[in-house]
Amino acid sequence: MDRRAYETHHDLDARHFWRVGKRRLILDWIDRYWIAPSEPTILDVGGCASVIAEDLSARGELIVVEPDKQTIDEVRGRVGDRFAMLEGSLPDELPEGPFDLITLFDVLEHVDDDRAALASLHARLRPGGAFVLTVPAFQWLWSDHDVVLEHRRRYRRPEIASLLAEAGFEVRRLSYYTTLLFPAVVASRLKPRRAQTPEYRVSVPPKPVNAAMTGVMALERKLLGLVDMPVGSSLIAIAYRR
Repeated sequence: MDRRAYETHHDLDARHFWRVGKRRLILDWIDRYWIAPSEPTILDVGGCASVIAEDLSARGELIVVEPDKQTIDEVRGRVGDRFAMLEGSLPDELPEGPFDLITLFDVLEHVDDDRAALASLHARLRPGGAFVLTVPAFQWLWSDHDVVLEHRRRYRRPEIASLLAEAGFEVRRLSYYTTLLFPAVVASRLKPRRAQTPEYRVSVPPKPVNAAMTGVMALERKLLGLVDMPVGSSLIAIAYRR
């Protein structure tokens, strides 16, 4: 994956309208649907550089598993011992658990064997524990962005529902998101601009644009408090181990 994607991850998480909206939506669903026990244990896979790791660390004892050692070293210098960080990857290089909450944000699409990854996470989840997942949606939206991030695939809602059920999860909610901005995403991703060597080009938009788009994502988050969305550029799910 383009090194710049790692290096800008935390700043984008803190300021970019899409990252901010996604983070707030995830936390909304966790706080609404996860009944945390006393002294909960949390496992996040692949989110070492994310602001949301800092949010999760305030909700329980957090372990983050991250495949990139350089990122672990950089993040450890910023957050100190607020949460534990281990070098590893799906499906096998994970702590045994069991955990009360497991999170996997925009990681499954990077994994060669997504079925084995979900089965491994299910095995590490305490019975009654919650699993929260986000992935990019619709293979026909494939673009240079997916190439530079080394995605293997994008998903549709029925595919994620089937994969989660096959792994043993009971789905509580599963919805598309980035729905209100979906036409803009489609227009952006379907431009015929296949580069010889794609580069990671995501940056924070100008302040007025970023503020307006943050408002759109906030409105969508309110709608998602009421109904599931029929289409969007990403999917979010919360499921339980029976």
